[in-house]
Amino acid sequence: MKHLKEDNEATELKPFCTNGVCGYKNKESEEVEVPCIYENAKDFSEGLARVKQNGLYGYIDTTGSLVIPCQFKDALRFIGGMAAVMVDATWGFINTAGKMVIKPIYSCILSFSEGLAPVKKHNKWGYITQNGDVAIDFLYDIADPFCDGMARVKIDGKSGFIYPNGSTAVPFKYDKITDFISGYAIVENEGKQGLINRKGKEIYPCQSSYIELPFRDGITTIKQDGKYGYIDEKGKTVLPCIYDSASYFINGRAEVVIDERHCFIDIQGNILEEK
Repeated sequence: MKHLKEDNEATELKPFCTNGVCGYKNKESEEVEVPCIYENAKDFSEGLARVKQNGLYGYIDTTGSLVIPCQFKDALRFIGGMAAVMVDATWGFINTAGKMVIKPIYSCILSFSEGLAPVKKHNKWGYITQNGDVAIDFLYDIADPFCDGMARVKIDGKSGFIYPNGSTAVPFKYDKITDFISGYAIVENEGKQGLINRKGKEIYPCQSSYIELPFRDGITTIKQDGKYGYIDEKGKTVLPCIYDSASYFINGRAEVVIDERHCFIDIQGNILEEK
């Protein structure tokens, strides 16, 4: 197999497939650097890329050398020096040397984020540290990775957010919650949507059929009873739901349809021009 750089300078590679087999090309020159000998090939992460051969996954380095043999039923990309791998029917973690550092005892697993990884055992989700210690008990029906100090979880059919110590950040009282976007998340109960901030405060009650995020020009679009309107970042109605359609505001103007008229309006609802 061809080594890419004699001076150990890594060349960026990208996977490609042809006739059902996969290899890697040089991103710049498009020259084939790793021949098509794999059943599957993924992008590089932290200098290693997942490849599949004879139904099993391993990892190659940036020279194209197979540094971790194809021995896993499934595998995820490396994040923070660790990757989740599947042995038989359970998951664990390996390091970049291919050593199993967290035993494969979990039925499902997600990558580490902010020092913790969601793992599933006995049909419940919890969180472990990079040492394999249980950080948050197995209590949850669904658990997402941590992002900006919070993780979305579901328990007894209700969604909320938790902090890394397991304490509640957003109470478990919603049927659905989105990720936070620019400090706000859409929550839903009985098919109606509302908004919360990162402190878990409900700034707009669950009463709309649609809410758009993120806020633009300090306001965003909502829909009630088949009509569109706008609210601000405090949940206050800026423009009532009177529009048949409504786009988001850019530089103080938005395109709307009202009574079959296509118009541009300002934030006060004044018509600036018609289309």
